[in-house]
Order: sequence, then structure tokens, then C-alpha cells
Amino acid sequence: MVNNFEKKFEEIFNFCVYYNQLNAPLPAGGARARIAKFELNILKDLIFEKIPVNDFPNLKISYSKGNGRFPKVPWIAIHPIASSVSKGLSVALCFAKDGRGIVAGLMVPNNYHLNISTVTRVDKKKSNNFLDVKGSTSSSYNNKFINPKEFYREKLNETELINHLIDSLKLLKKNS
Repeated sequence: MVNNFEKKFEEIFNFCVYYNQLNAPLPAGGARARIAKFELNILKDLIFEKIPVNDFPNLKISYSKGNGRFPKVPWIAIHPIASSVSKGLSVALCFAKDGRGIVAGLMVPNNYHLNISTVTRVDKKKSNNFLDVKGSTSSSYNNKFINPKEFYREKLNETELINHLIDSLKLLKKNS
């Protein structure tokens, strides 16, 4: 039996498959994007419930909403209340454009200017298993993770994912 956690991930994976097949961007206020945002909002709450928040105070969790158009790479991010996803380190889950899984870990935003090493992930031309989380130029997340871990749709393990998020939050706390 599929639990609600897995069901919400499936909803977003299915949305990514649908969106990846479109030849045009989705308006952020359109019906499909509103449904995706609704599912992301529920999923972010389910994730936050599983994090020991007392160990990581002053955090909030956000999700992609789009500005004009909905992003090709939906995401959920845990970050300090005093910061935003675009201005500081966050623990992020980025959904692969083709709906095959997620990449999760501590992430550096595109405009972050401190010298923090990130992992250069394998180029998709070199691997059929590569989970591509490159959206537009401003949402190119493939090489923005400090400790990326790929979670494939058919093998998504809730415990393993939550443990990786907690480990990533420890890194966030150490680097904040």
C-alpha cells in the first residue's frame, strides 16, 4: 500500500513527466501549476513533520511557485527563517525534469558569493541514469549541491531520504 508521503511524490513526478513533454512553459497561475503547487505544499508539510525541528530551530520550508511561469524543475527547500532560498544555503529537493526522481542535499544558490565547494555531477550525455535538475539559466541546479544524493522514483526510500535531509541540515547548521 502506498502511503501519503509516497503518493505526493508520485503526484509531482507525474507532473514533471507531463510538463517535460510540453513545448511551452506553464503559466504559474494556470490550473496545472496550481495543482502542482498544492501538491508541493502538502509534501513540504509531510517532510517537515519528519524532521526533528528542535534540533534545527529557526528553519522554514518553502517550495517553488514560479514567477510568471512555473519552473521546469520543481523544488522544496528547508532554510533559515531569516534567509531565502535564492540568498543563502538551503537543504533542497529538486525534482528531475523527466520525473525519474529527485536530487537532494545542501545547496548553494546561483548568486551565492562565499567560497563553498560543490559537487560537479555527471553530465547527462555521459550517463543514462543522470537525474537532470537543470531548468532555466537561473534554475540550473545540477552542480549547486554540496552533498547531492539521487533518489530514483522507483526506489524512493522515505527513511533514507529523511536521513539524508537531516545530515544535510547538520551541514547547513555547521556552515551558517
